[in-house]
Amino acid sequence: MRDPGRERQALVLSASPYGDDDRILRLLVPEDGRVGAFQRGGRRKPAGLDVGVRALVHLRARTGGLETLGAVTVEDARVHLRRGYGRLAFAQLGCELVGAFSREGHPEPKLFGLLETFLLLLDAVQTDPSAAFLAAMELKVLTFAGVGAAFDRCAVCGLPPEAEMNFDAEHGGARHVGCGGGRLVPLAALAELELLRRTPLRELVDHPGGEGSEPMAAELVRAQLGRELGARALLTGLQ
Repeated sequence: MRDPGRERQALVLSASPYGDDDRILRLLVPEDGRVGAFQRGGRRKPAGLDVGVRALVHLRARTGGLETLGAVTVEDARVHLRRGYGRLAFAQLGCELVGAFSREGHPEPKLFGLLETFLLLLDAVQTDPSAAFLAAMELKVLTFAGVGAAFDRCAVCGLPPEAEMNFDAEHGGARHVGCGGGRLVPLAALAELELLRRTPLRELVDHPGGEGSEPMAAELVRAQLGRELGARALLTGLQ
């Protein structure tokens, strides 16, 4: 019996050409997590799906591990997002980041909600957000994915911070100097990371600074993935 399919709200994480007319999409669906979908004729659709777009989609199982994408209703095209190169680079990094930590076949409502908020804010602002905003997104994704680091205690012994603390992205974040590993960092830097992780994104769009926090957050992401996110090269070009 042919699969009747299902209707889902989805965020587009990535879109890649396939042949002359078709595309392979990677979507984030609250109920299903990360979903790969085949869109026939997708490259001919001028108002079709693109990175960061929220849409109501019809998905149907097919052979080969991908879903077949049927009817699409774009709910938010993020038109303002695409008028600024910096904001678009932030959006692409955020989508790739969430895609890397979301699971296939598992509900991901928290990551979906976080990414939707991130994209809504990027679409609404008039100027590029601060580095602190991006650092907060990276830290929240790690926390929602269950791999958050320690900043307000030693990741090794669990005791409160001392006058001098190290940062070790490979082994849990903050650690006492006596517990070994990492490099010496100011306590204020660790406190800032904890603040960014706990503060809602909407309160951080114009948060000053982040120049020191964002590289540390990016280190934590890189340590978990074992690689650099491809979209980070876009941000490097802006600096």
